[in-house]
Amino acid sequence: MKINFYPVFQPKRVGWKTFFLLFGVFAAPLSAAEADSLLAQARLLYYESIKDKSKIEPAIALFVKIGESDARLQGRAQTYIGSLTAVRAKFAFWPHQKWKWAKNGLRFMDGGLALAPDDIESLFIHGTTCYYLPKFFGRSDDAQRHLREIVRLLPEHASNYDPEMIANVINFIVAKIKLSEEEREHLMMINTRLAKK
Repeated sequence: MKINFYPVFQPKRVGWKTFFLLFGVFAAPLSAAEADSLLAQARLLYYESIKDKSKIEPAIALFVKIGESDARLQGRAQTYIGSLTAVRAKFAFWPHQKWKWAKNGLRFMDGGLALAPDDIESLFIHGTTCYYLPKFFGRSDDAQRHLREIVRLLPEHASNYDPEMIANVINFIVAKIKLSEEEREHLMMINTRLAKK
């Protein structure tokens, strides 16, 4: 029996890229305020889902809505949906189910990051998901690479993102990634500058 990992959201004969493309073309784009509000709600559900599996489906539904409504956010939405799928592995009972959820989530997350390779939030979600995966998935290098890419992008692009989210990104990177003293100081300066806004 073939398991459909997205029975509610994924049309059977249309892939996710086509699905987002079709709905992104026909859906009314979100205003900046609407996008910020939906992203804030979706992020909250995302972080709650790590401890509460009942939050996974509502979070996926919200990210699908974001991806459908705003072409600029399709890659980010898909990255989050992939990560949420991988989170399902944590709650699965059987090892083969854990494996399938994690592998499917990684594949979907990779596709989302391919759509938005310079999006700091997508890089962070992809990087942290890979960081916490068991080593046998072979994603430790991806985690390091994506989190280091954020260090490169932050000076120029940090102000384009939610300051609270950027503070979380910086705190995680400073705590988990080997940085030079100069990089560490630079990240903390960005954090301080954004906190004043």
